[in-house]
Amino acid sequence: MISLPNARRAAADVLREYDLDGLPEWRLAADDDTGRTEPQCIAPVCPDSEHERVDASVYSCCPGPVVEVGDRLLAEYLVALLNDDRGAGESA
Repeated sequence: MISLPNARRAAADVLREYDLDGLPEWRLAADDDTGRTEPQCIAPVCPDSEHERVDASVYSCCPGPVVEVGDRLLAEYLVALLNDDRGAGESA
């Protein structure tokens, strides 16, 4: 199994393909393609000043990836974990 520091670095490398530098802040998101009204995805926080940080909608200004989790509670947990890990990644 990959160690957490190595997984963190690998994830940051993959996220650069989405024009994200480092580990982004994450949020709950709703994938409009699924027709679900409750957010069951996670996505990076949109940097556009017109887009509210807590808005679960995904617009053309929003960076990817939008990751479908399929369960709101699990998505909330992943957002909390990923956002908490951002600080650890800066010191690793």
